[in-house]
Amino acid sequence: MVANGFITIFNCIDWFRSRKLTPGDMILSCLGLFRFAFHAVLMLFAMFDLFFMDTLKSSHILQAALSVSWVFSNTTNLWFATWLSVLYCVKIATFTHPLFLQMKRRFPELVPRLLLGTVVFTSVLTVVTNTSDRIMHTCNLYQLFPSNSSDLEIKMPDSCKYIFFLYAIPNYFPFMIFLASSILLLTSLWRHKNLLQNSTIGTSDLNTEAHLNAIKALASFSILFVSSFLAEILEAIMRGTESNTWTSIISFCVVAAYSSGHAIILILINPKLKQESIRLLHQLKC
Repeated sequence: MVANGFITIFNCIDWFRSRKLTPGDMILSCLGLFRFAFHAVLMLFAMFDLFFMDTLKSSHILQAALSVSWVFSNTTNLWFATWLSVLYCVKIATFTHPLFLQMKRRFPELVPRLLLGTVVFTSVLTVVTNTSDRIMHTCNLYQLFPSNSSDLEIKMPDSCKYIFFLYAIPNYFPFMIFLASSILLLTSLWRHKNLLQNSTIGTSDLNTEAHLNAIKALASFSILFVSSFLAEILEAIMRGTESNTWTSIISFCVVAAYSSGHAIILILINPKLKQESIRLLHQLKC
């Protein structure tokens, strides 16, 4: 929450001073703000699980509110992180394909519309997902799947067969877009690093080191993103089973680690954020 709050506040102050925000700063501001809210929801979930489980189980309104908050903030964060990855790809990668060049020219102008469209789209998707959540509670896998040959006539309802995929759909599309943009960017950075290593220019070592740092940061972010996506898919598949408790705990920790770790990576690779964070830390130390 500190890291994401710092990103949001710094960009808001910078926007107030200069009266303008770059497309990258727009995405970072929205990402930091919604992740701050997401961590607040995570803390509420943890508090109710630890101290107020009976209250949570007896209040359907509270369950719905927490579920809606979780799905909305988490799905929005995944889309914002995906748009940030696409923006980095079109700004840094060096491909000559006409489609990529057109994307490179037009994508920064589309960022405000994409951010607004993401919020509207996720709002509608959250309502649909929350409605399906009521059906999910009737789909206990241990009761629906046959345990022996005498129970073969027991069949899972059609609503239960397809409802599990509904939990993966909100995260599937940003995951695929992120994966494609990350692979393109990593390929471009790696190819450029090899060119610099073979260069005889004196500053090639510094440029190579900078590209290696960018590759490490992007690879770390990719690992966090993929881990979070797989953890949520696992939690959706195991929902309604007797082993759901441990699955939820693992998913909880992985998702929290992803949103926290990515915020720290963003601060370290962004020169303005890194410089301001170092200055702030020096002031706090004094």
